[in-house]
Amino acid sequence: MSHFIIGTAGHIDHGKTSLVKALTGMDTDVLKEEKERNITIDIGFAFLGDDITIIDVPGHEKFIKNMVAGVSTIDFVLFVIAADDGVMPQTREHLDILNLLQIKDGMVVVTKSDMVEEEWLELVTEEIKEYLQGTFLEGSPVVTVDSLSRKGIDTVLEIINEKKQSKVERVDKGIFKLPIDRVFTMKGFGTIITGTILSGDVKEGETLSLQPKGINVRVKGLQSHGHKQPELTSGDRAAINLHGVSVDDIVRGDILVSTGYLEPTYIFNGKLYLLSTAKELKNRARVRIHAGTNEIFGRVVLLDKEKLEPGTEALVEIRLEEEMNLSPGERFVIRSYSPQVTIGGGQILTTLKKKGKRFDKEKIALLKELEKGDPQELVEEILLSSKYEPFVPSDISKKLAKTDDETLKMLENLISQDKILVIGKGNKKVYFHNRNIEATISKINTVLDEFHEKNPYRQGISKEDLRTKISQAFNQIVFDFILKKAEADELIQISQNVITKKGFEIQLNDEMKKKLDTFLEVLDENRFKPPVIKTIAEQIPMIERDARELAGMLMFTGKIIKLSEGLLISKAMLEEGKKLVSAKMKGVGQMKLGEISELLGSSRKYVVPLMEYLDKVGFTERDGDYRKIR
Repeated sequence: MSHFIIGTAGHIDHGKTSLVKALTGMDTDVLKEEKERNITIDIGFAFLGDDITIIDVPGHEKFIKNMVAGVSTIDFVLFVIAADDGVMPQTREHLDILNLLQIKDGMVVVTKSDMVEEEWLELVTEEIKEYLQGTFLEGSPVVTVDSLSRKGIDTVLEIINEKKQSKVERVDKGIFKLPIDRVFTMKGFGTIITGTILSGDVKEGETLSLQPKGINVRVKGLQSHGHKQPELTSGDRAAINLHGVSVDDIVRGDILVSTGYLEPTYIFNGKLYLLSTAKELKNRARVRIHAGTNEIFGRVVLLDKEKLEPGTEALVEIRLEEEMNLSPGERFVIRSYSPQVTIGGGQILTTLKKKGKRFDKEKIALLKELEKGDPQELVEEILLSSKYEPFVPSDISKKLAKTDDETLKMLENLISQDKILVIGKGNKKVYFHNRNIEATISKINTVLDEFHEKNPYRQGISKEDLRTKISQAFNQIVFDFILKKAEADELIQISQNVITKKGFEIQLNDEMKKKLDTFLEVLDENRFKPPVIKTIAEQIPMIERDARELAGMLMFTGKIIKLSEGLLISKAMLEEGKKLVSAKMKGVGQMKLGEISELLGSSRKYVVPLMEYLDKVGFTERDGDYRKIR
């Protein structure tokens, strides 16, 4: 059975640390400053047997950051309220945080029972039960104790052991993931980190990744509750001795994961609940984001509301000021920038690479589907939100913190439902959403309509210019696939990497027709020694850029042929050359380039690209120094 992780919660000076000491015999206040001030500042750890860990958290409002880190991975909470004070500000805030993190189980421990009369104790106990109505602690055991005399301590221990036996085991055996809550050095060992394993398992000698820094580290040794272990698994408390990293490179909030998974992000989508006690939250409000054992500043972008009223929910995009490693399904808490007060929290739905738009109906509908917690919906959302960037399974696995095998099964299901498709072969195979293909084709149509309207004398837009207008980030393999599909659907036509909308015809006025005729005349006059475009432009006369546009129009209509870069020939002259070569070769069988040059009254400069073109189109074939009709 994996470890049972317990956390304390409650107002400052309500006896949490004394309670832990009475339960375990261990003092969790180990810092010099904690001893001097007699208050808990940082989270502390105590063991109850070999499989129960108690994480003691500070109760002071200034150390809520540490409190959230302490309770982020617990199974059970000891909710501590002092009999002489009753419910206090941090009692309320700690309960809000526990609710927002969706801690499912716990008990209430009323401490300092020796300091009040029996009647007062009964009254306080009833008030506490009334206060807890509607929370996860409603109906939970309420035990009064005196930690110094140990009155009630055995009852607390009995309940803890009962709860441990009924604990629901963590079933996530996917990638290894551990949020770091403590880092220190030990003489003779080096760097050591501690935390609760959220998923997967770890063995001595294994290589892991320290995120978000992306440092690969090796596991030198494993301990749990002071005992050396060869392997630890999901749900265990772990102390891991790391090789390859200094203690100065690690901070609370970092995370250890299997290598190649869980990339850091600056942006995530989530469902946010604003506490009824909070003030109205405006769009782009700057807040403190607590997730796992980390705290980072960020801004809340409201996706489906203009503002968020107290006691209501909204779909949000959180834009972080520093990178975080986050997984869909994780809980988060937000606190106001100033004053520092817990105001809400919720669930991470998906991480992102790019900022989204507000009030995007398609996006909002998809996020509502993700709320159901179906990982396959999340795979689809990742592919859909990427728009122009395809994914390989390992990319998706990194975002989901899932194994590649799990991801592949979900991808296959989506393919069978005709929602996504595979493009490419072998190691170039990528996955892309059908709706993004449809959206891209629609945008291609729009771009071509605008292009033809502005450029009525041009046959179309180059493939690369079209891709850039859609998105510079568009994957080339996918873009080529979409163009072929659009061409097969007879929406566009492609000629020598120039894209035209199907059915488009250049409308020429008399002046343009005359220039085109002159262009052809210049080519034909020079027969098999065609001039470059610059020379043609000088003879028409017109600027070279316009002459190139004329050449494009003539190539589109098939009246001129591009033999090589900068070398053009008219279709009529090409056909005449083919007849001359064919007639001669029928008599002699084969000819050298020099003989062909003499026949056409040209030179190698022009005949080499001409014959290479005829070879390419299958009219002739090369045999050593000779050419013959194919």
